[in-house]
Amino acid sequence: MMTNQEVTALYIKFIHGQCTQAEIDVLLSVLKEEQYRDAFPEYDQIAPFISKKDVLTADASGRIFAAIVATEIPAQPVADPRFRPGRWWAVAASLLMLSGIYYLFTVQQIPKSIKTVYRAADEKKIYQLPDGTAVTLDKGSELEVSNHFGIDSIREVWIKGDGYFSVAHDKKKPFIVHTLAGMNVKVLGTEFNVSAWKDKAYVVLNKGSVEVNAADQQLRLQPGERALFSTLEQRMEKKSVDTVFYNAWKNNLLAFDNDLLKDVVRKIGRQYSCSIEIADTNLSRMTFTGYIPRNDLNLALNTLSKSLNCTVELIDGKYIIEPNQLN
Repeated sequence: MMTNQEVTALYIKFIHGQCTQAEIDVLLSVLKEEQYRDAFPEYDQIAPFISKKDVLTADASGRIFAAIVATEIPAQPVADPRFRPGRWWAVAASLLMLSGIYYLFTVQQIPKSIKTVYRAADEKKIYQLPDGTAVTLDKGSELEVSNHFGIDSIREVWIKGDGYFSVAHDKKKPFIVHTLAGMNVKVLGTEFNVSAWKDKAYVVLNKGSVEVNAADQQLRLQPGERALFSTLEQRMEKKSVDTVFYNAWKNNLLAFDNDLLKDVVRKIGRQYSCSIEIADTNLSRMTFTGYIPRNDLNLALNTLSKSLNCTVELIDGKYIIEPNQLN
């Protein structure tokens, strides 16, 4: 079974006109597989680079077209999420039906904007990048990797959410992580945790050394240090932290440090997609410090109730937290 990275590499080789007949046949078979559809870029990303003068032979064109239309296409394709208008094969099929034997996928160059996207939509996932770097993405996070990754003089990735990086050492090709907040992390080979959202971003270093840049500010971190950048204040600060606390999510734990119960409950509810209500105002002002499992709701609520001496009861599909009546 091919990986998405291998499919992407084969696709790039194909549009450069460098594939052998055997490789083209492999690509044809991949087109029929649902699992590989996210390995291909959007058509509109490469459309500006397509030249109508560059065509394949009638035989290759015909076989590729046959492979595309051989996939099951519903009568109303737009209503089926598997066949969205933005995907390149949908547009390709339309072009081929109009142009007959011409297949307009030979391009003059590959724009660097084309990226492979790794997602952890519903649960934590671990990915290995082409250079051997291991990335653990938390639930709801995603990572974009340039298709020139490892080819250019630097290795660039873009993260949204939380990720733990174990970077493969390559002194000649620094590894750079870009965040939504505008904070960038430059490393050669190390292990660190990144949290990147629009309002703030931070990096916690476990091993090695990293250089952090944001808003014309620069910091160098040592193991056990955290760099935090706020987009509102446009200020970056460094401090020593407990790395175990910041890496708790990687071990399926929610970590809290003197957090108000209302904030703890909100985070638990988001993690488990459930509704939790605090029935007592004084209880909502209590704080909690500790760890709660991310993969066992009953254990999470039981941990909370014993720690704060309260009761948790499921009523009409909603968890109600109340003070322990025995006090």
